[in-house]
Amino acid sequence: MAQITETELKRIEFIKQDSIEIASILGELSFQKIVIENQIDEQKQKIAEIKNRESMLFEELKSKYGNVTINIETGEIN
Repeated sequence: MAQITETELKRIEFIKQDSIEIASILGELSFQKIVIENQIDEQKQKIAEIKNRESMLFEELKSKYGNVTINIETGEIN
C-alpha cells in the first residue's frame, strides 16, 4: 500500500495542530467578547440610572426654584 512521505505527514500534522490552536483561541476570544458585552450592558444601565437621578433632581429644583439657570460650581441661581 502506498504512503505519503514522513515530511508530508508532519506537514499535515502541523496544519491540524495550527487549526486546533486557532479554534481554541477563537473560543477564548468569543468568551471574552461575551464578558465585555455584559460589562458594556452593565455600564449602559448605570448611565441610564444616573440620567434618571439627574432628571429627577432637575425636576425637583425646577419645582422649588422655577425655570432658572444654576451655576453648578457656586450654586448661584440666575
